[in-house]
Formats: sequence, C-alpha cells, structure tokens
Amino acid sequence: MRSRAARGQSLVETSLGLMVFITILMFGIYFAEVGALTLKVQEAANFAMWNATGRVMHDPEQQEWQRASAVTGALAEANGRYVDYDGRSRMDGSGGVPLQLAIARAQPIQVDCEAELPAGVPTLRPADAQGPLASMRVLTEGMRCTASTQLRAERIGRFMEPSFFQASQRRAAATFRVCAAGRASGGQCQGRFGMLLDDWGLSTVEEGRACPLSVNSGAVCGNRDYYLWAERVYRTNGGGGGAGSALAGLVGSESVNEDQFFMSFRGEEDRYQENIGGTHAGGQSVWETTPFSAPNLGRPYNTPRQNRWLGGVRVR
Repeated sequence: MRSRAARGQSLVETSLGLMVFITILMFGIYFAEVGALTLKVQEAANFAMWNATGRVMHDPEQQEWQRASAVTGALAEANGRYVDYDGRSRMDGSGGVPLQLAIARAQPIQVDCEAELPAGVPTLRPADAQGPLASMRVLTEGMRCTASTQLRAERIGRFMEPSFFQASQRRAAATFRVCAAGRASGGQCQGRFGMLLDDWGLSTVEEGRACPLSVNSGAVCGNRDYYLWAERVYRTNGGGGGAGSALAGLVGSESVNEDQFFMSFRGEEDRYQENIGGTHAGGQSVWETTPFSAPNLGRPYNTPRQNRWLGGVRVR
C-alpha cells in the first residue's frame, strides 16, 4: 500500500508540474513572437518616413516647398511592402493575409502617415526663414507616421485553465493591438514618429546638371533650380553692393555692372573646371574649384582638382 501510494503521488506531482511547465513554455514562445512582430511593425513605420526623403519634395520655379505627394507616395510604398511583414518586395493589388507563426497570429500591417508633424514639434515658417525659402509656399512642414497590427495567441486552449490557476490564460492570449510608437489607447494608436521634410539636396535630374558660366548674357542654365536659388540669395543680400564702382570712380576708371549675376557650377563629369579664357590667375584659361593648378604664378600653386573631393581628399 505504501509503495502504490508513493508511486501515485509522484504521478500527480509530475502531471501538475507539466501543466505549469507547458504553460510557461507556450507563453514564452508566444511572447518572443510578439516581440519579433512588434519590431516589424516599427520597421514599417520607419520605412515610410525614410522613403519619403528620397522623393521630389520641391519645385523652386513654382515656389512650392515640401510637397505632400512625397508623403502619400511613401505611404503607398510602405503598405505595399510590409502588408506581409517582409518588406523586400511590393505586393501590388493584394491586401495581404494573416501571418501564422508557431502560436502568434497577426493581421496584415497597416501603415498610417499624415502630411503634418506631431503636436508640439517646432517648425520653420517661411516668415522666419532667410533667402530663397522666405518666398516659398510651404505645402507641408513635415510628416508623421505609425503602423499597427492585431495579434493573438492562436493555439493556447482551455486545457490549461484548471481552477487552481485562479486566472484564465485565454485573457492573456486574447486579441490586442500593437503600435509602432507607444501603446494603443481605446484600440487606437495615438503615438506617431515625426520628421521634418526637405533639405533641397539636388534630388532631381535637372538639379544635378552642370551650369556653364554665361558671361554678360544673363541666361539661365539648364540647372534652373540651383541657378535661380543662388541668384535669389545674391539679390537678397544686396547684389554687387557698389563697392567696385566706387573704387573705379576714385581712379577714373570705367566700372563693370556689379549687379550682373555670374555662376559656374561644374561637377565630376567636367573635372570640376571650365575654360573661360585667359582672364584670371596669371592668364590661366581654366577655372577650377579650389584647390586649383596655377604653375605660372609668382608663387606656384599646383594642387590638381582631378579625382579629388572635398579639397585634398584623393579618390582612387
């Protein structure tokens, strides 16, 4: 009788222990999957924001700054890529299907972006700006994004709900909303990631073109945006200023038109130089962005610009 009782006690203790162990194991797997899926939700919101920065957001000729179309385009791209939690390819025309892991079941990710900044974020108004920006029509000062999904534990049944647990595991396994930023309130994601838009960084084909010097013609080069903006800065700051004319008048010389705007913008395809005739640097015919090569000066200077960036940094 004693041996049978001992063996029965061990079986009961093992059964009770296994129930606790299985509960901990299954919820441990579930919480790990929730963590991994939450990171994908955050990634989807961040993708939308960074994707917007690579889109055309301004048109200086039309006086438009920070176009909202960059936000809507990035939103569509993010929803197309992350609806299946992958992000490596776009799923056009598909709303996605729920993702089932070992235990966690997740609904397709929904990315939500607006062409405005989160409340309380300071902004740069055109009236506060200097130079070209002061005349722009700001269509949107920035953007804010979040992403969300609904998760639940799919394969945790009621067999782990005996009375001695004093709580229902089904409550922990119930559906809840995951937000990219913050926690859901009333089933809605209130938190948002915010980003200021547009730094005017040569983001179109036209803005990457060279701008040859147009001496005394006043012609605008093919890089209209860059040329017009640089000229506007020049005009805003007083143009030539008249100092040269005043100096010429003192010695009885004829002055040039100091308010004539000259601009030469050359890139790597032109070896950062332009031939303007023997008019500068001791008769040098090629104008180079510094450092330049002028071996015939009284104090020779010979630092070729070819294959160099940012001054003396050589590119091999």
